[in-house]
Amino acid sequence: MEVEQSTAGAVIDVALFRLRRMWARPLRARRAGAPTRPIQMSNVMVTSAVYRLGQECSEVTVGAVAEHMDVDPSTASRLVNDAIAAGFVERETSQIDARRVRLVLSEPGRRVLDAVARFRRSYLDRLIADWEPSDRETFARLITRFAEATVAQPADPGSLDQIIAKALDD
Repeated sequence: MEVEQSTAGAVIDVALFRLRRMWARPLRARRAGAPTRPIQMSNVMVTSAVYRLGQECSEVTVGAVAEHMDVDPSTASRLVNDAIAAGFVERETSQIDARRVRLVLSEPGRRVLDAVARFRRSYLDRLIADWEPSDRETFARLITRFAEATVAQPADPGSLDQIIAKALDD
């Protein structure tokens, strides 16, 4: 493989890939409500999106969830329907336009979101417990700065499609 493996970007890429898997794995075998209903990471993501968007705007729509999660509206619709079926999100009639629907968290959705946040934060606290306080603060500042940069300068999926197509043609 010709890809440079020693740049800071390469090291960060590997670390981020490993971190993405870290959050999905603990949720695979967990159950909520009925013992046959697994909690899917997508349920947590939708629940989180509905919560965060609800803090920013008066009514949360499927379109807003799609934009927040950076997925197609049809994908967001399916994911929202799954979260509704799991009992984490509810549909209500819009208070602005009776023809529209708004999304709100259910009480179980709030409890799950709170439990997942407590779990993740406790896990992170354990991971960095033996770090110097200054290292923890620096890491928190830098990862926040990195996350903000990804929002300000999102990747261009069109250019990735072109790169993949060229790689397949070679």
